[in-house]
Formats: sequence, C-alpha cells, structure tokens
Amino acid sequence: MRIVIVVCAACAIMMVLIANLLLKPQATKKFFIIAGGAANFLGFFLYGYGYATHPQESTMVAILKTLFAVFGMFLGKDGFDDMSKLPFFGLLPVKFFFYMAHILALYVTASAAMTAFGAGLINRVRALTLRRGDLNIFPFVNNHTLYLGNELCSQGKKVLFICNKNTTGEVIAKIQEMRAVYTSSDAASSASEFFLKSIALARMDRQVTVYALGDSVSDNITYARNFRKSMENLKIPAAGTRLILGANEYFDISSLMNNNSHYGFENVHVFDDTALAARIMIADCPPYKTLSFDENARTTDDFNVMIVGFGSMGQAVLRALLMNGQFYGSHFSAIIFDPAESSQSGAFKIMYSEMLERYDISFVGKDGRSDEAFDYLHRHAAELNYVVIATGGQTDSEMEFSYANILHSVHPEAYLVSCRSSEVTEIRTEVDGIVRKSWPLYNLAIVSGEELDKDAMDLNHQYCGNNGKTVEENWFACDYFSRLSSEASADFVPAFLYMAGTTRDEVLKHGLNLTEKQEEALCRTEHERWCAFHFAHRYRTMTPEEWNERAAVYTREKAEKGSSNIKIGKNRVDRTHACLIPWEELVELDEREESVTGVDPDYQERDRHTIQLIPKLIV
Repeated sequence: MRIVIVVCAACAIMMVLIANLLLKPQATKKFFIIAGGAANFLGFFLYGYGYATHPQESTMVAILKTLFAVFGMFLGKDGFDDMSKLPFFGLLPVKFFFYMAHILALYVTASAAMTAFGAGLINRVRALTLRRGDLNIFPFVNNHTLYLGNELCSQGKKVLFICNKNTTGEVIAKIQEMRAVYTSSDAASSASEFFLKSIALARMDRQVTVYALGDSVSDNITYARNFRKSMENLKIPAAGTRLILGANEYFDISSLMNNNSHYGFENVHVFDDTALAARIMIADCPPYKTLSFDENARTTDDFNVMIVGFGSMGQAVLRALLMNGQFYGSHFSAIIFDPAESSQSGAFKIMYSEMLERYDISFVGKDGRSDEAFDYLHRHAAELNYVVIATGGQTDSEMEFSYANILHSVHPEAYLVSCRSSEVTEIRTEVDGIVRKSWPLYNLAIVSGEELDKDAMDLNHQYCGNNGKTVEENWFACDYFSRLSSEASADFVPAFLYMAGTTRDEVLKHGLNLTEKQEEALCRTEHERWCAFHFAHRYRTMTPEEWNERAAVYTREKAEKGSSNIKIGKNRVDRTHACLIPWEELVELDEREESVTGVDPDYQERDRHTIQLIPKLIV
C-alpha cells in the first residue's frame, strides 16, 4: 500500500507541475520566482550550516563548498553524503526540507529548459483547444495586435497569432506569456481552406473574429478577401463571423459583408488610426457636456471648435465633432490652424465640398504655435467649447501646457484634447497644475465595437417595426452605410438624455416623459445630427432638378410595371438626399413627394420615431 501511495502521489505532483508549466505560463512565472527563491534560501542555509559546522573544513573552504553545492542543486547533484555525518541532518524535518530544496531547484531548471527548448510542444498543446469555442485570429503581429490579444487573453478568450519569418523570439515569448497560440504556416498566412479546416471553423455555435490590423492597408484587405473566399468555398455559415479591418472609409466594404445577395462576414468594422482616435475622443470627451440646456431641452450656447493640424487626424476630428456637435438652438463653427493646410487638404475639400459650404468652417494657414493661433485662442477662449491638437506629433507638451492655461483660465468646462497616433489625451488645468487623462488608441471595447453593435442592431430592429424578422436578420439585410448610420444614431442617445435633463436609470423607472417642447427640441436635434452625419460622409443635398428627374423615372416605371423601387429623394450612388434641408422645409418635401407617389412620407415623424425609441434602446 505504501508503494502505491508513494508512486501515485509522486506521479500526481509531477503531472500538476508539468500541466502548470505547459498551460499556465503566468502562474509558472510566479511559481518559478517563488521556487527559485525558496531553493536558494534552503540551499544556502542547510549547506552553509552543514559546512560551517563540519570539523574538518576551514571557513574559506566552507564558503566555496556551500556555493558549489547550491549551484549543484540546479544541476541535479546533492551533497547529502557530506551532510549525513552531522547529527542535525539525521532529523526527519531537515531531510524533508533538504530534498524539497533540491526538487524546487530542479523544477526551476526544468522550467527554464522547457521554456527555451519546448516552445513548440507547449504551443501545439494549446493549439488543440482552438477547435472549439470562440476564437480570435490576428493575421498580423505588431504592437497594436499584441495589446489587443493580451486584453482578450486576460479575459479568458482564445487567441491565435499568425507570425512571419521576421517575428522575433522576444515577440514569440510575449505571445506565449499571454497564453495565446502562434503559427507561421503558409496556409494560415494565406487564409487557405486547409487553414480554416484546421481550426474547425465550420463548427456551429461559435464566434470567430478576424482582426486584420496589420501595418499595410492593402495586406489587411487582401487577407480579409482570402479569408472570405475560403469561407465561401467551404460553405461556412456567415453567422458568428466578424471582421475588424484596418482600412480607410473609401474602401468598398460591401464586398466583404454578408447580405441577402452577397456572401461575406456577418459583421464588419472598418477604421484606421485617425477614425479610432476620433471615436475615442467623442466617447470620452462628449461635446454635449460643454453646453447647458434649458427646461425645454434647448441650448442658446453655440458649439465652437478650434483644431490645430489638418492632416488625416485633423480631418477625422473635424468630421467627428461635426456629427456630434449639432444641437437645437446652437450654431456650429470650427476654425482650423495648419500651415500646410492648402497643400494637403485638396482632396478633402473636393469630396466634402457640401459640408464645408453648409457649415461655418474656416481655415488659417498658420502653425498652432504662431502669434495668430495664440491670439485667436486668447480672444475667443471664453467662447470655445472644444480645442483639439491633432498634429499627430509626440512633442506637443509645451503647446498643450500653454493652451490649457489660456483656455481653462476663462472657460474651465471646455475640452482640450490631444489626438496622436498612439493615444487620445484630455488635458485639464486643476488646482495642482496640468492633469492629463489618456486612452490608448487600440482599446478593445472601441475596436471590437460589440456594445456599439448591440445598440445599433436594437435601434435598426426597432426602426424596422414588426416585420416578422429577428434582430440579426434585420441587421443582416442592412448595407454598410445603414449600419454606420444606426451606430451613429445609437451613439447619440446619451446626448438626448442629457438634453432632456434625465438619466438612463430615471428613464428605465419612469419612462422618457418629454414635454411637447422637449420632444420638439430633440426631434430637431436628431434631424440636424442626421444631416451632419450625411454631409460628413460626402453626401450633398439633392437639387430640385435631380429630384424631378427621379420623380419622372418613378412615374414612368409605375405606369409601365405597376410599381417602382426607386426612392425619389435618395440616391445612394451619387450620394444625394432630398432631406438634407432645414427641419421646416421637410413639410413641403412631404407634399411634393405625396403628389407623385400618393403616400405621405412624413419625414419629421421619422425623427420623432427615433426619439420615441430611446427607452427601448437603453434597456
């Protein structure tokens, strides 16, 4: 019986240690430190005591033998024959700690050896777990993806990194430490059908997310296309597949999306660094908090913006502030300082010409450190709600300090935000000096957009009415622009609550309970927000001539076929919309369209419907 106990107990302990070493590197690292420290302490104490009390050893020899014996512990040697001559080492507790010290030392050595030479074995063991459950795939390895992967792993999610031949050992070690799996196979790098089979992608009831966030936009798009093609060839259901793509808004994302007529990923998020920075800025420094609203949800404060820098970052910031800076009773204005503005914004001014004409946006070809910029800030600090330093540089601390002191000395509530390629920082002047609060650019909640997806899907579903379809089916039927529109609308809900002087908890308990004037103010704001969203996505107002031409086509098709699918007031191909007009003019547009179609579209009611959906969106 004793033999069974000894053998089983020893085997069990060894298996636990090996499993811990293979599958839990973070726990192993901590135990490695503890075991190494304990082994050294016990070794030096026991060997030091033994050799120091040995009658035949001099002090110098005792010191050297102690060092040699402790080193030997980590190589599998023991000096118990020398120690056994001493009565002290005949005690059972001393023997226990003596051999425990050697076991701990050997475990430390084995850990180091397996970490150095057993990386492939550890990785293969972990890879077996990827065939079941949700999976997150990173086809490119860089600082951003390592950060996101580490966040996912810390939440217990399964992560696979696809490395290349240039991936360093240091990076591999980071991947191992976060308990992720890595591969450098050509099949994985090309997203081949063989690779998708190897991770059992066709298994039902699992979510697979591809984070195509490499340094090259073209490589990101190529990988996403290859992955989509392999999924289609294998007839893998689109449900549960998500794509997070690093690309700009001009890429035709519809080719990668699943809809009623095209196979693709179920959900797709597209952004670049500048779009991420702008999204974080709006989420954590919301424009509505710089304004005050009366009991009728109306503000008499204007929303004034100053932007320093108008490269791609500054352009993204302007569009984000425009879309989220529209409030009933408020006038939006923005001034941009950039000495190179005229040489780098030509394409922007052409594509967004209608936006620049419609809103009070002006440019000054001067640096943010110039006399003109500081003079403007000094004279208008009390009126400015938002100042953004969007130069993208890393040496703006002096400018931030100067701007904060000037701005907050007269307008403490105003936001001063710095948008860089690595982070978004709010700069505020407090009693103790300048305080900075930063958000990393690649934040998992922002990048994945899961919460935003949920809110947008709910809004879209409510907007579709009782059409007999599920939330997912209605979302499936949406094109990418409609999804963006739903996301923008859902993201504005906190602003509506703030305008109405209420909170989410109060609405959940007592309902929205708006007065007639409050509802009117929120409806007008929603229309202005909707218009700004469209202008910020290169739409322009449909001219009367264009409207008449489409109305003629509608009339002809209805006479010939009995019906027409053409929407007179909306042309997605040319990005024109008849509703991009002031709120008051919508009534006349209703009458004009009803005279052709026989149906009153009641465009103002659509804005009112969005406001009435708010209680259902915050559940």
